[in-house]
Amino acid sequence: MDQVNRVDNKIVTTLALTVVFAVLAVACGTDAGSGGAVPRVVASDRVYTIDDLTGAGAKTVKDYDVEDLPGATAVWKSVFNKLDYEARFYPTHDDAVAQGTSYADSVTGDDAVVTGDDILWDEGKRDRRKCSRAAETPHSSCTYSARYLEYVIRGNMILFCEGNESSDAFANCGNLLALIDPV
Repeated sequence: MDQVNRVDNKIVTTLALTVVFAVLAVACGTDAGSGGAVPRVVASDRVYTIDDLTGAGAKTVKDYDVEDLPGATAVWKSVFNKLDYEARFYPTHDDAVAQGTSYADSVTGDDAVVTGDDILWDEGKRDRRKCSRAAETPHSSCTYSARYLEYVIRGNMILFCEGNESSDAFANCGNLLALIDPV
């Protein structure tokens, strides 16, 4: 009987440690991308505007209607260094996090929803996707994927960044943000 209790204790201990390590691994990976070089969320009282992006050299391309995007005050598509960006502005940092995160998560990354009826915000949906197809295949065999693989939240702004890999997208966000907020 003692041997059975020892085996049960080992199983429980192993399971508990596995759960703890899994939770820690997930928690450590949610607020930073690219090895933590560019944090995903930085709380700040600063109120950003599109003028901050254009002042850093970005060119505005489109001003989206935000009527159906909860809490947003403005959304702009812009281009910087031949890459596309989307900047969403909210009244405060807390509003950006509370009302914008789920919408941002839905259109970024490998599992982004960029086509179909499940898109959370329709305005500008075509700008948030790109066509991927094998060489020498016709346009009809296009597979759509997310244009913006990552986003960062700084103050009241959610900045979506283009890149071929997640780490590239975070680096591109970091490059533009460094011009807006030089350290």
